[in-house]
Amino acid sequence: MTASGKRRHLSVVPDVPVIVRPSERPRRRDVASYHLRIELDDVSPAIWRQFVVPSNLRLHELHPIVQTVMGWQDSHLHSWVGGEPPASERYEMRESIDEGFADEDDELCEDAVRLDQVLAEPGELLSYQYDFGDGWDHTIVLERIDADEPAPTVACLAGARACPPEDCGGPGGYADLLTVLATPSHPGHHDAGAWVGPGFAPESFGVDAVNRNLRIEIVIRDHGPVTDSKLAELLRRIPHQAAPHVFSLLEHARLTERRGDIPAAQELATLHLRWFLQRIGSDGITLTQAGYLPPAVVAEMRQELPGFDDWPATSNRETDQRPVHLLREYAKTLGLVRKYKGKLVRTNLGTAMADNATQMWRHLLDRLPLGTEQIEREAGYLVLLTLAAGTSSDERRDVIAEGLAALGWQTSDGTIVGREEVFWMGRPTITFLELIGAMVEGWVQRDQPMDPEWGRLFAQMVLSM
Repeated sequence: MTASGKRRHLSVVPDVPVIVRPSERPRRRDVASYHLRIELDDVSPAIWRQFVVPSNLRLHELHPIVQTVMGWQDSHLHSWVGGEPPASERYEMRESIDEGFADEDDELCEDAVRLDQVLAEPGELLSYQYDFGDGWDHTIVLERIDADEPAPTVACLAGARACPPEDCGGPGGYADLLTVLATPSHPGHHDAGAWVGPGFAPESFGVDAVNRNLRIEIVIRDHGPVTDSKLAELLRRIPHQAAPHVFSLLEHARLTERRGDIPAAQELATLHLRWFLQRIGSDGITLTQAGYLPPAVVAEMRQELPGFDDWPATSNRETDQRPVHLLREYAKTLGLVRKYKGKLVRTNLGTAMADNATQMWRHLLDRLPLGTEQIEREAGYLVLLTLAAGTSSDERRDVIAEGLAALGWQTSDGTIVGREEVFWMGRPTITFLELIGAMVEGWVQRDQPMDPEWGRLFAQMVLSM
């Protein structure tokens, strides 16, 4: 009763449930082994994998593992959905957010959320969406947590059936493709077989092959290039499943290790160019009537510069001495010299670097790899990677050919780039490195690594830019 004697009307107010989204959950204090199962939605018979990962991975670190265990080529956008409604939330790629593709009201980035937040208890689910055009949805379930293993690692345990080909039209398109492939009388049977390639077997799955690719993922994580380097940008465009040899070199390239004797490398890498600029001097060199270096200067270069006296021709004409002509052309390409009123003269940049090995070194690091065409520069990065990793000439050809093919380059007749064409693709960088002595010529090196240690250091530094 109230003070006035009137009865108060009371009602029960229900408790408002507290919604805790996955990203707001606490993270595990320890690092456990998460046993996961992933299955491709709306595909029958099922395509699935069982694999183990550390619980402390962020979702952007889990992404390449999912791509590898499934067998995708990582050539499309992806996203995640965690939690159950009304607590579910979406996690987007950093690129999708930065470029405005994500929903402005739902812009949680995958690199800000850990796996042990979205999957905290066995039985919880995480959705992984890949290629929004084809619409490949995957369901990931946490099957078991093993907190007793001393060093959680990444491994594939089991699976069934091959991953569908990229760009085949999603679950419906894949079902149609399998029907066509299984029906020799179908009018599209031949074209479908040519499109998927002779090696495609829908029922096949090899756990050993998956684990080999997962080991490459570990190499990328532990020995990869500087995140914002140009090499890192190039490698992001290469599906590592298509170029395992390229990525295996990262461990040997030592891109993340402490550098060696940089001052000595600077002196050796810039020796030829600095000598040439000093010889030109402030007055320049008067060229012959035909526009070439005079024979006396050519003879001097052959005598003074390492490796130049190895050229078989005995004439002192520039046209007969390829190393001399190349050094002049590279000095011009690098913006160090120019022709002026019948003379070869230094540019302001060349004058500043003639006596400064450190400044010249920095200029070379910034300009390499060389080439005017995109394919020349991409081949040049692969050349530098093989140099940093200490490969033989034969291995170098194989790696460059594999990398260029994975980047999508083809010859004019539509075939993939072979090991015999790679010299021409990477010629500007290869020739320069051989000219300054950073890399031994292929016909000398053959199947044994013989490149100098300072050349490897030079390549490591270029690849870190």
